[in-house]
Amino acid sequence: PGGPPPGSPCGAPGGPVMPPAPVPMTTEQRQNVKAQVQAQIEYYFGQDNLIRDTFLRSKMNENGWVPVALIAGFRRMLNLTTDMSIVLEAITSMPKLELDAQGAHVRLKENWQAWLLSGGGARSAG
Repeated sequence: PGGPPPGSPCGAPGGPVMPPAPVPMTTEQRQNVKAQVQAQIEYYFGQDNLIRDTFLRSKMNENGWVPVALIAGFRRMLNLTTDMSIVLEAITSMPKLELDAQGAHVRLKENWQAWLLSGGGARSAG
């Protein structure tokens, strides 16, 4: 008789499965992911979202900067990519946003003061 006895766990399916290693992307795939990331970040920093997103606004410092790592760690972002270089590329190619010199924080280029929760500038009419 050869092989493991019937019912033994040896080689049985259903054990813990390791997540696959990231597959290298083609340039086209990378561009597609970057476009999806841009759309998601655009949504986060859009007026319709910021009006009600007090969590994101609470993470802004006094100059309107938000950690890029915070944005990249949102569930919808993680579903798109865990590659920080794609996130940074997406942000740098968005005309409404800017990165700080270290590439660690992002903010709206214009009117970021309006969204600060502290300092009275957070309220807007309409």
